[in-house]
Amino acid sequence: MDTEIELKYLVLGDNIPAVITNLLTQLKHPFSCETKTLANCYFDTPDLALRKADIGLRIRQNNKGEIEQTIKTAGVTVGGLHQRPEYNITLESADVNLTLFNQEIWPTGFDVKSVQEQLSPLFETNFKRMTWLITMPDNSQIELAFDQGEVRSSQSSEAINEIELELVSGNENSIFTLAHSLISVIEIRPGTLSKAARGYGLVFGRTESHISSGSTVLVIENGMTISESFKAGFSECLTQLQQLVSQFVTKQNLQVLKEISDTLALARHGLWLYKDYLPSDKSDSIRKQIKAVLAELVWVEPALQIRELTTKKGNYRKKIEYSKSLLAELKNEKHQLIDFQQMLKLLHAEAFNKLQLSMLEFILNDLDEVHSTELLDLAPSWLSLNLDTLDKAIHRDKPLTSAEYIENHHLIIRSLLTGSWFGGLYSVDKRMDFRGPWLDIHLGIDELETLTLLKGHLQQSSEDIPQKLVCWLDDKVENLLCALEHCKAAALNLQPYWLK
Repeated sequence: MDTEIELKYLVLGDNIPAVITNLLTQLKHPFSCETKTLANCYFDTPDLALRKADIGLRIRQNNKGEIEQTIKTAGVTVGGLHQRPEYNITLESADVNLTLFNQEIWPTGFDVKSVQEQLSPLFETNFKRMTWLITMPDNSQIELAFDQGEVRSSQSSEAINEIELELVSGNENSIFTLAHSLISVIEIRPGTLSKAARGYGLVFGRTESHISSGSTVLVIENGMTISESFKAGFSECLTQLQQLVSQFVTKQNLQVLKEISDTLALARHGLWLYKDYLPSDKSDSIRKQIKAVLAELVWVEPALQIRELTTKKGNYRKKIEYSKSLLAELKNEKHQLIDFQQMLKLLHAEAFNKLQLSMLEFILNDLDEVHSTELLDLAPSWLSLNLDTLDKAIHRDKPLTSAEYIENHHLIIRSLLTGSWFGGLYSVDKRMDFRGPWLDIHLGIDELETLTLLKGHLQQSSEDIPQKLVCWLDDKVENLLCALEHCKAAALNLQPYWLK
């Protein structure tokens, strides 16, 4: 058995082999290079017995006539790094024979004979592979493969255009060293799905999970140490980030960009919460990288607000139509803000890829456990600190103005982010009862910010604004402030779920 340790990247651009060869030559890394054609057929039973057991089975043939049968069992994928046990057997013909594998690889109760009898081809992955076997300065060896071809089922196909970095021998960190060099010369993004997973997606359909930052609670458990809990939460942030990027690349959407921004904010908040337990130089560096990417996404929130004002199905469109010039002005501003092509470049650019690589390295590196603080001491202290700060800022017994709600919005967001990190340690029902009113306040301030944006446009307008539009806007703000006060009173009177 071999355990693959490899990074996968989806590639943009042309002349990739020449770019790779030139890079390795410039870096003075010794390498050998070869090209081969690979035809792969994946098998499963009608009831997907292999897939349910998280097993992949393929027969691979190359242009030299060599045939190999491969089983890959359950592994781990984090941030484009794939680690899966792999079993290979050379065959004389392209006929599957599961009995050739050691019986110890199969899950308990797995009926090899029955599965063998029911196997049939599901899909193929056929591609040209160019490989570079590279010797790094520390003598680690890495195989860099560039694959071009397609995944094909009987119904459809999908292009393969990807790079894989696999550690052959030596230090795992050498993969990251080479990856940092690659992303400086090639437009790429992490590939979170294997070729097999993409094939299954073609056959059975691929459903993208809906990700909402408001409902996110990271999978952190009571038995974890502080370092384990940080790694689990930060890893989940990275996985969620890359799922969202994949969704945006497939179909450009403002809301997905907003969720990308919110997920980056959640990751950055974790670095802040755990700052006393993390290497400060690496932690600060990643926070600065996240800040730089968030600066590129700062336009998304106002673009969403303008979309809400101008969309035909929105709550405000009919009222805004009282002023045709205002509607035209808002549409023009939205058009100027949105540049999805620029966002696609950002998500394949060196800075964004280096950020994700830095996050992945941070997750994989060992963190010291020399502190005495327990996770169940850290969590309530941060949750209570955020709530105390809020309580002082939003005046329990005094109504807030629009400006005051908007001014304190960041404190509410910060408190919700802390709940996203530590909420999983506590009762779901109690957590949701407590979190609900604060989420309502957060959404109410979002709407208040949209109305404030509209009010600003009205005040700057050179035309006479219809009085009924002004009156409607004033009434809308007043009613919203009233609702926010009710939510505030309810939120501040709830017993915190983290206190016994």
